[in-house]
This record gives sequence, C-alpha cells and structure tokens, in this order.
Amino acid sequence: MPGSSHEIDPTFMDDLALSLRDPALDLIRFSTLKEMITMRKEGPTKYYSEKYGNLSHDQWQTVLNAVILTKISYFQISEHFPNAYIDKLIEIAAYAFHMQGCNELDLYQAMMQNHPMFANWIKKCLVVKQQKARKNAAKASA
Repeated sequence: MPGSSHEIDPTFMDDLALSLRDPALDLIRFSTLKEMITMRKEGPTKYYSEKYGNLSHDQWQTVLNAVILTKISYFQISEHFPNAYIDKLIEIAAYAFHMQGCNELDLYQAMMQNHPMFANWIKKCLVVKQQKARKNAAKASA
C-alpha cells in the first residue's frame, strides 16, 4: 500500500475488481475506520456517492468490507493494546467478513487460505491476549 511504513494485508484490496479499486484506495487513504464502519451500515457519504455515483449498493458493500479489513490490518497489536480494543477489532473484522458473532479461532481458520497475513494478524492478537493473561495470573499469585 503506498505510503505504508508497516506491513498490512493487501489481499482484500487485491481481490477487488479493477472498477472498485479507485473508490477503495480513496477510502483507505482518507477515511478512518469509524467512518468506514458508519458507511458500511448507512451507505456512502454524499461526497463518495457523488464522486463514485456509478457504484451499486452491493458494490459499495464489497468495497467497504475490503477497506475495513485492510484498515484493521494496519493496527500493530502489542501487550499495551487493551484486550477490549483487540476484541472490538476482531468483532469488526468478523462483521466485514460476513462472519458476525464468530470467535477468533473460527475467523482465523476462515482467513488461513486466502488471507494468510490477516490470519497471522489474528494469531498475534490471540498470542498477545494469552501473554497478558499469563502476566496477570503471575501477578495475582505473587
């Protein structure tokens, strides 16, 4: 991804039809994750509707799902990242991947074949949460 200084998963954007890549690149560059989620629920803003007026509702949903998943992969998960935030990002990813309500392991398995970088991102989330749980348990028993 142009301008990226860290690893992201480009596979969601790469899977888009060529006709959908311009709006996707526009969104990924200039919209926040929150704005993307809002558009996923309520439809594109007036600006995007006018700029890319030829896109159908289904095409917008496809674009927004791809950019949401790509944007989530921007987050670099570490032990300082609160579990609640990790859980919310996983929930959003499941929503954008049409797997609402699934757990992290099911989402991980679903991503393995076509989106291995994102699967590794999920694995990192799980590892970080386990490390934090171990540290908390060690503190509690000390």
